[in-house]
Amino acid sequence: MHHLSSTDLRDLYEGPFASYRDEDWARDWRRNYAEQVHRVCEADRAAWHVPEFQRMLWDASDVAGIGPGHSVTVVGAYQDIQLADLLFDARGSLDSLGVEDRGKRLQALFDNVLAWVHPRYTPRRPKARLVRLLAAMFPNDMSCLMDAGRVFGVQRLLSALRLPGGYVAQHPSLRERVREALGPAATVEEAVDQSIFCWFLWQTQVERADEGAVALPKTQQEASAIPPLSLLPANAQRRALSTVRDNVNLLVTMVREAELGIAREDLVDVILTEAPQLNASSAPNMISQAMGGLGLIRLEDGSYRPTERGLELLIASEPVQVLRAPLVGRVFGMAHLLLMVRSEPSMLRPNDAAKRLQDLVPTWTSLQPGSHIVAWARLVGLVQLDPAAGGRLVLTDDGEDYAAALPAEFEQLWRIAPEIEVEAAPGEEPAPVLKPEPAPAGPYDVQSILNEGCFLDRDRLEAAVALLRRRKNLILQGPPGTGKTWLAKRLGYALIGAMDAERLVAMQFQPSLSYEDFVRGWRPDGRGGLRLADGAFLEAVQAAAAEPKRPFVLVIEEINRGNPAQILGELLTLVEATKRGPEEALRLAYPRSLDERVFVPENLYIVGTMNLADRSLALVDLALRRRFAFVTLGPELGSAWQGWCTGRGMPQALVAEIAARMEALNTAITEDRSLGAQFQVGHSFVTPVTDGMLSEDGWRRWYNETIETEIGPLLAEYWFDDAGKARERTAALRLEG
Repeated sequence: MHHLSSTDLRDLYEGPFASYRDEDWARDWRRNYAEQVHRVCEADRAAWHVPEFQRMLWDASDVAGIGPGHSVTVVGAYQDIQLADLLFDARGSLDSLGVEDRGKRLQALFDNVLAWVHPRYTPRRPKARLVRLLAAMFPNDMSCLMDAGRVFGVQRLLSALRLPGGYVAQHPSLRERVREALGPAATVEEAVDQSIFCWFLWQTQVERADEGAVALPKTQQEASAIPPLSLLPANAQRRALSTVRDNVNLLVTMVREAELGIAREDLVDVILTEAPQLNASSAPNMISQAMGGLGLIRLEDGSYRPTERGLELLIASEPVQVLRAPLVGRVFGMAHLLLMVRSEPSMLRPNDAAKRLQDLVPTWTSLQPGSHIVAWARLVGLVQLDPAAGGRLVLTDDGEDYAAALPAEFEQLWRIAPEIEVEAAPGEEPAPVLKPEPAPAGPYDVQSILNEGCFLDRDRLEAAVALLRRRKNLILQGPPGTGKTWLAKRLGYALIGAMDAERLVAMQFQPSLSYEDFVRGWRPDGRGGLRLADGAFLEAVQAAAAEPKRPFVLVIEEINRGNPAQILGELLTLVEATKRGPEEALRLAYPRSLDERVFVPENLYIVGTMNLADRSLALVDLALRRRFAFVTLGPELGSAWQGWCTGRGMPQALVAEIAARMEALNTAITEDRSLGAQFQVGHSFVTPVTDGMLSEDGWRRWYNETIETEIGPLLAEYWFDDAGKARERTAALRLEG
């Protein structure tokens, strides 16, 4: 996630947000929100004692909707004079306090009122109603963000100060940061706009669906407490997710150790140290759980690093809050469990629920997969045991919210086909690997690539996918900034037919990478000894061999930065399209047994990328060239690129001017005898990724900043022996104003 400066915030507030708040629905929301603040802040104590006023205070939806929380009522509190006095006396109590003290006061008030009304007046905690009430009482310190995930997400975006306490305590930090950029609100209406601006930032800058997720219809545009949910289609959901002792703390430790990047073998050592009940063979299952299962870490340049969700896990006061959404959206069976328990509250024992989940896939041979799902749901607080019903399952407040957020047709669409395979992980009981029916959202194909912003024409894309399918191995080569890595992954997804992150693995070659890292080698076992550890390539081979009817893709970035012949060893022969199959199997340099033989399966495809402008690299090994097909990419600044830019809100004249300057630069580079076409500067440098978030001046600043910080240093490297020429070419790119 990028972080917004004060200038960025002002540009957003004065440009896109100004248009956003002037839409008809937004004008109604702003008016109703401001009127509610006036009513709450101007009424005297006598008015607060009136039950009808308390009903309005708790139930009015002018500030925000509460989505599935509409069933939580506090009717009994309407006549509670002590509670009315407690709230009335708190009004205005934050004046003259510092931001940290304001956060502490708000969190204490939230906790005290919640404890007062629950369970006295309601069986469920009315958290969203109370946040909404506080937003009306404290218009300069609270925002209309109703839940922890949204608050912490916007807080990271703003680089706002993290305050002691839970998510309610963070609201003054958000509002203080917004005031620093925009100035203090002079009226209630301006304070309301700054609160709504926080919701706008969540919607436009923070909220991102998981890659490949099904688009769910938005029920409303105004602020809401409905949990943000990113549902993968059934064929991309995790097939099983085992639990281990102290699982959540282990995940937090893994993500924390990955903050600065960590190699696979070092992460395994961390797991074995933190979870001594695991062994070296089962530790990789935890990496898979954190990566594909929950989306907490990713593999980047050969090291594991946190995703945005992983970073959120590290700062959350309750880490389980961060895990709920990916468990519901990424693990098959979790959402089904919530719907089961909601329809039959206090009726199902854990084993009954596990059996129901097993029945979803009739060929599961045990209750174990379903039992793991129930265990995870209890661990993160989505379900709990009801002592009054003999230990049967009931949804928690959060479980109710997530169940209500699921689409109405979920159970009909998210189904698994009967065919399954069962894999046994070393050191663990067999875990099911399901073969699901096609996703309801449809396949990922060439049109999907075009929709995401590819500037090549359809024929070239279809030819590239066909070439990959036929040759098995493909390299995208070209100058820097031509979208090689971006396209490599999407060609892989198009070949797979879905954005299935579990069937596509990306890594990067580097000069220090060896056969032992990539294929197999000896590694410390965390106990003073050594163990044979498979690298990324053998893991991809094994995954593809386990499901021979489904395509798998390995993306290797900067494939010419390493020595492919040395890194692949004997497997360089086996990747050739005509050498795929068991009859071509070879003995590895480090075999696990004397009779072990390995081959590369037909359904494993390799896509590499190659930067032609890297002077540090030698010519690519001819043996590699013979085994790979090559597609050359170049700068794409034509009508497709220009249409994309204008679609993101950049003025047409500015787009044309940028294209002309970039084309002039690339002509000069091509004609320079010391450089050539392979050193051109690609379109990615000047391709916007935001959707209409800047004014024209903001776009110009963005472009000029790109020239100063990205393209200018690259040109200085190109013309390292002619600094004057580098400065001249950089100056020719800059825009006035």
